[in-house]
Amino acid sequence: MFPREPHSSPRHVPRETRPAGERRERLGPMRIGLSYDQGTPKYRFYVERLLEAAGRYGFTVEPVWLAGSAQPLESGNLSRIDGLVLTGGADIEPHRYGAGAQAGLCKTLAGRDDAELEVLEAALDRDIPMLAICRGLQLLNVYQGGTLIPDLGPAHTLKDDTRHPVEIAPGSTLRSYVKVARGLATSSHHQAIDRLGNELRVAARHEDGTIEAVEWAGATRRWLVAVQWHPERMSLVEPLSGRLYEGFLAAIRDRST
Repeated sequence: MFPREPHSSPRHVPRETRPAGERRERLGPMRIGLSYDQGTPKYRFYVERLLEAAGRYGFTVEPVWLAGSAQPLESGNLSRIDGLVLTGGADIEPHRYGAGAQAGLCKTLAGRDDAELEVLEAALDRDIPMLAICRGLQLLNVYQGGTLIPDLGPAHTLKDDTRHPVEIAPGSTLRSYVKVARGLATSSHHQAIDRLGNELRVAARHEDGTIEAVEWAGATRRWLVAVQWHPERMSLVEPLSGRLYEGFLAAIRDRST
């Protein structure tokens, strides 16, 4: 499912790219896929914040869980979503990025990688807008041939709701969305991007240099923001949360209406 070589050529060419300005008529709400629900209480925030953002910014949405610990993936749903949120959660299996020796540092979930790889592959093939959060950023990076730091150690490991500063890269697409050069974010992670994947560029960093966000390096693909922090656990009045959701929902509207 992943590229065999870390820097191999991208495997997928978008199949649904439309000329600029071309639209299709929308009937009903925008259907937004949520990649995976591990069944813990925190996963409710993904739906709650999405619905809150839709109401705040004037959109009508239908969140759809695509897979989960108690829900097998139904592949038919992948052709019926208009946008995708790649959710956070368990670590990616380390052998996926050649880090088998550190397997003991990782808390993985059997079957999750395979399900989300199918979801991600379909989203890339269809070139739909994506918001990737925490594990979602890492999954995208590994899929694109990059690697991860399996464990950052106590000097950086961030627990639930830890606030920290994020520096947004000048000239990045992300900065055009959030409209700030620096902000605070809520994070909970012990891993991070090591080698950057194909077609990606760094959009934000922690003050210690850890990559905090990536985006497409060129303009050939649809809207993407992939962040290491958790915007769904933040207030929408904060630019590193609300403006991400606003941009994501607007991109779905512009593609599908």
